[in-house]
Amino acid sequence: MKMKTEKLFWKDAYLKEFKANIVSVEPYKEDASKFVVVLDKTAFYPEGGGQPWDRGKIGDANVLYVYEEDELILHVVDKTPTDSQDILCCIDWTRRFDFMQQHLGQHILSSVFEKLYDTSTVGFHLGNEFVTIDIDKLSFDSHEAEAVEISANEIIYDNLQVRTLYPTKEEVSNLPLRKPPTVSEGIRIVEVDGYDFSPCGGTHPKKTGAVGIIKIRKWEKNKSNIRIEFVCGTRALKDYSWKNQQINRITSMLSVRDCEAEDAVTRIFQENKELNKTVRTFKRSLMNYQVKELYANADKIGNYSLVIKIFEGEDIKDIKVMASTLVQYPNTISLLATKADKAQVIFSCSKEVPVNMNQLFKEVIPLINGKGGGNATSAQGGGDETYNLEGLMQAAHKKIIMEYIK
Repeated sequence: MKMKTEKLFWKDAYLKEFKANIVSVEPYKEDASKFVVVLDKTAFYPEGGGQPWDRGKIGDANVLYVYEEDELILHVVDKTPTDSQDILCCIDWTRRFDFMQQHLGQHILSSVFEKLYDTSTVGFHLGNEFVTIDIDKLSFDSHEAEAVEISANEIIYDNLQVRTLYPTKEEVSNLPLRKPPTVSEGIRIVEVDGYDFSPCGGTHPKKTGAVGIIKIRKWEKNKSNIRIEFVCGTRALKDYSWKNQQINRITSMLSVRDCEAEDAVTRIFQENKELNKTVRTFKRSLMNYQVKELYANADKIGNYSLVIKIFEGEDIKDIKVMASTLVQYPNTISLLATKADKAQVIFSCSKEVPVNMNQLFKEVIPLINGKGGGNATSAQGGGDETYNLEGLMQAAHKKIIMEYIK
């Protein structure tokens, strides 16, 4: 007769400790430093049905991963347990109960979506921080979210009984299932006191009140569906806690009440946009003035104007704008650089200048342990040896005079 692991978690989802016998211990195929333990019975829930696996201890061994294969539940542990008979096993209850809250919360939320908007849940993921469901709805808004939350939390407040049913095939056909079962034998139905009937192999609290609260965090379009992100119970409390701390800090900084935070932040955001616009206008004016001054003070090499300048801490984007403006002047060569955490260089020239900027750049950039490149009229890059940036610019200047323009 084929051996099966007795599933204690289906008999009592609140079982935190139990004793069992080890049937086998084998090396774990995925990691030779780990072992796979099979027990004659277990309260450790295996990964599946959207619910993550339990963690805990089998004797003195830590349970790292649990999965099911051919009706056997396999426990991946960090070492071989010292005992094999009547061994004490302990569930990480904080993790388990969290998953129970989230999983039942998902049942409730999915049922509410179906009843309010005639939408089905087509995807479910229970992560370590958030839970998501995908619903077959084309759009979703804040008013609908509020309606769903109110209805879902009323079910929690009613503290409805949660039951597990094992109906026959004939009985299944008479149940108002929210979705069809994926198996034909051993069908397990989780019932929320006449409100919701759903095939499920997961663990859930005994009453809806244990979910605590359901809070939708956000939603987004996901292909042809809407993905709803939510949290339940302790996760919702933690979510509220950090948000409350942040809103209190923000309102304290802005000297407003918490209910005025959004208006205050919006006002500051708009003011900042206007200030940035003004700054950009002044900056453009300043750069135009700087360009004219640089060109007026350029070195004259025959018919050519050579501009060389090292800036301290200027944004390379601004330097690029200045370089491109400078080379609008005819017969102009622009060698500009800026120095902050690293040295950044941009060499440019007017199209009629017979100097290959990329070639010149490649010849001198090693002086700052740099890299980069470009084309005949423009090349740029940077390096970390900022102390030698002046040496690089002097070398480029000398090469132009001695080698490129004669």
